[in-house]
Amino acid sequence: MVGNQALWLVDRVDAFFDAIFSRWSFTAPLVDLVGLAERTVFARGVALLWELCADWLIALPLLGYQERAPADEIELAKALLRKRPTLRMVRPVAVLATGIAGARSVARLVQGSAQLALHSALLAQLLAAAALLALILLLVPRAVLRSLEYADTARRRTSAFAAIVLAPLIAAAIGALVR
Repeated sequence: MVGNQALWLVDRVDAFFDAIFSRWSFTAPLVDLVGLAERTVFARGVALLWELCADWLIALPLLGYQERAPADEIELAKALLRKRPTLRMVRPVAVLATGIAGARSVARLVQGSAQLALHSALLAQLLAAAALLALILLLVPRAVLRSLEYADTARRRTSAFAAIVLAPLIAAAIGALVR
């Protein structure tokens, strides 16, 4: 998805410069300097760099995870959620959306594997539902809380950068959930 959008953007930038360089005879040969293959490689590189940045922004807060008592986690979540919502909420929303989309993908994988192994559609669906519920109830809230905790200490510039980078990821995760 991002690769196609990056290629579209690269094509528009290339067309803009081609229009400028084609006006003069001595710069006209530069129009054919960048072809479709080069644009595609560049767009793939941009998409890869964007995805690595998004993964880093989501994974960085999770590296400092500490095990706490459930009561302490609930109190911390209440305190953090009482604060005014700002750009700092982008990371937790991204973690929530990608966490739920990832849990759904794992559940589909479990369902397919169980269907092939057990030849029982009902049992496969039950196992998939159990996996989905377990992931959503046990892992996603803790990841969102840790991301919210980290975002609370992040600087404003970092939050703005995270919002720019993670917005397409949030849209893609929500799109995957809707399908």
